[in-house]
Amino acid sequence: MKKLHFILALVVAVFGIQYSAQAEEKYVAGGFEASGNVVSGFGWQHQMTNAHPAAAISANGDAGSTYGVLGKYNGAGAAGAVPGGKNDRFTFFVDSVELDLMKSFGENIRFRADLDFTRPVSGSGTGSAAAPQAAGQGVLGLEQAYGTFNIPAGNGIEVAIGRMDAPHGFEARDVVDNHLLSNTQLLRAGLRPVSITGGKLYYAFTDAVDFHFYISNSLVADTQKAVVDIPSGGFRLGYNWGEEGHESTFGFSAFGGPENGQKKLSRWTYAGDVDWNWWITESFAFGGEGLFRRDSKTGAAAIPHQEVFAGLLNLHYMFNDVWDGTFSGAYTEQRDIAGGGVPVLTGFEGTSAELSLGGGYAVADGARVVLEGRFDWVKNKTAGAGNAKSYDIGGALALAYDF
Repeated sequence: MKKLHFILALVVAVFGIQYSAQAEEKYVAGGFEASGNVVSGFGWQHQMTNAHPAAAISANGDAGSTYGVLGKYNGAGAAGAVPGGKNDRFTFFVDSVELDLMKSFGENIRFRADLDFTRPVSGSGTGSAAAPQAAGQGVLGLEQAYGTFNIPAGNGIEVAIGRMDAPHGFEARDVVDNHLLSNTQLLRAGLRPVSITGGKLYYAFTDAVDFHFYISNSLVADTQKAVVDIPSGGFRLGYNWGEEGHESTFGFSAFGGPENGQKKLSRWTYAGDVDWNWWITESFAFGGEGLFRRDSKTGAAAIPHQEVFAGLLNLHYMFNDVWDGTFSGAYTEQRDIAGGGVPVLTGFEGTSAELSLGGGYAVADGARVVLEGRFDWVKNKTAGAGNAKSYDIGGALALAYDF
């Protein structure tokens, strides 16, 4: 009897080991990868005599934000997010906790999902002025979620379908991928697409020349601005050169579509964009971006065309293996304010200049301390605003950890 019990126990153990191995292979092995990042810090910002235009909080990107080094962390979308005149704010913030999951099936199929965990009351909230998050409410944001497969033609065409980052511009949407903490108006107000939901083709002609082409629901939000049966779309033609770790890039992009719901081509949104990052030496990189965009009026005669000019210059210097410094300057001019379904973009007619000076220290592999000081100047030319000028200054320090 004892012998029978021993045999049964041995059989159960063997099947348990086999099942455990199968479960491990199913859920962990087989091309599964996980990574992510965490950004947290604190800062101070002073608003001078006049407040910035309230409409500068944009719902066009995934996160509402206004001017200043703490523009994203002043409670975007909530009451009081735009500091009033002669206002000082000191705050601790958590930008987000991001978890990126990737799974490969063979050599041709791959799925990826980037999850952002935020907490609005700690300065990491998303939302617009029309739909602020409740105080203390946690938010799970889906930054990316797409599948890719390869078509064996030429050097191979990569096809992606789902929600993904748009291929345009100098600045990345994630703080850990930039030299500084804050974003300029180009990315913050959705002057160019940041995220798209649609389909994208990628083809590398050579190691130096590549091409992205996509169609999407919209250029500035996760859903179509108006109900039409024509998607928006765009492309980027890129040229790359230099050694690994110091690759220089130059890209020309164009995008457009029926963002105001008008099928007539003359009333579509049209835009062109150039971006570059040139490593002049092994220590010094000169980056930048230039953009022009036109959003045409709808059928209402009182609604004007809307045009935006914007530019960004970024100077980055590596002092040594652990210390670096960055100067960034951006300028934006919006002419007229559209309506009737047309994206409001900056939200006011006028100009703005954003200047930042910062530095970074590599604490360990994947971990950086980032310090930034920033000054913003805004002139509001909207009818009734009286050409009001507003200014802010501030500074912030954060730990950015990429794992």
